[in-house]
Amino acid sequence: MAEKGRAVAKQETREALIAAALAEFIARGLDVPSLDAICARAGYTRGAFYVHFRDRDDLLAAVVERVLGSFIDTVIATGDQAHDLERTIDRFADAVRAALSASAADPTLPLPPAVPFGRLLDAISRNRKLRERFVALLSRALARLTEVAAHGQAARGVRRDVESAQIAFLLLTIALGVVVAIDAGLEVDVAGARIAALALVSPAR
Repeated sequence: MAEKGRAVAKQETREALIAAALAEFIARGLDVPSLDAICARAGYTRGAFYVHFRDRDDLLAAVVERVLGSFIDTVIATGDQAHDLERTIDRFADAVRAALSASAADPTLPLPPAVPFGRLLDAISRNRKLRERFVALLSRALARLTEVAAHGQAARGVRRDVESAQIAFLLLTIALGVVVAIDAGLEVDVAGARIAALALVSPAR
């Protein structure tokens, strides 16, 4: 029991450090917050930090993985195989719509909580470790979308004249493009984009 309690406490420390880092990054950007500021917000020492992370870059990668991973898990539907791809498109459209309506003057990436995508891309371009984690997350999303598309094709709910992997790649790149458009301030017709995406993957009638 004591060993289990230590494991729980260790996990709680890691979660607190990730949450504190995320709060600091949102408030001050990805480059500004120091390890001391992050540890102080979390209520732990640098010693506790180094039990869980090699360095600041390792923590940043863990934060990005947590936030983007949670978003991927939320958006990509699983269940009714014939309609999961349609539901995934709907969930992403709902997330974009929520981001735009939450702050029309300053819309941000539809993630819980909001993270400006431009800051993330800038950090990724300068950080090999972060770039590797980001690519791994995109690859994971691509694999899951491919599986969802394949199930939909087998159930005849998704067009079968295009490979499932290509459908997944197209949807993933469209989603990234929409997020970049939001971050750049380009007006996004969410309803129209949703209809177009559904038309691209739906079987011919």
